[in-house]
Amino acid sequence: MQRLPLFLTLCLLLGVAACGSKNDDQPLIPYAPVNLSLVLTNQEYVNLRANNGAVTLPVKGPAGTGGVKGVIVVRQNASTYLAFERNCPYRPYDACATVSLDRSRLFMRDSCCNSQFDLQGQITGGPTPRPLKQYSTSLQGNILSITN
Repeated sequence: MQRLPLFLTLCLLLGVAACGSKNDDQPLIPYAPVNLSLVLTNQEYVNLRANNGAVTLPVKGPAGTGGVKGVIVVRQNASTYLAFERNCPYRPYDACATVSLDRSRLFMRDSCCNSQFDLQGQITGGPTPRPLKQYSTSLQGNILSITN
């Protein structure tokens, strides 16, 4: 068996190393603490009383801190809630990289890069390489806790 020249071997190794995924091209969303408690019976969360209802929470949310650019909470059903970081995964350090509920309230989008996400945080369009960053939720009675 003939040995590959050293130059060719190095080129092959560098080529394989350069074949990272599209995800490697974008920085990760920076860490920020999330520790929120929502009393679901409060009038400000009336949208969370119906399936696929959603609310947007600010960074300094109710009784806690809410991530890098705030949190979007979506009710899937009476016992399942999802919580997502509003910082768009596409170029997250851009000042405008903020995800919001669309006016239709059927999906979420970032008007800066036009990335779109369904109500489960999955990519439905745009340049983003990753779904929305999801936080943990826990429901105890009518108190919804959101943490990372």
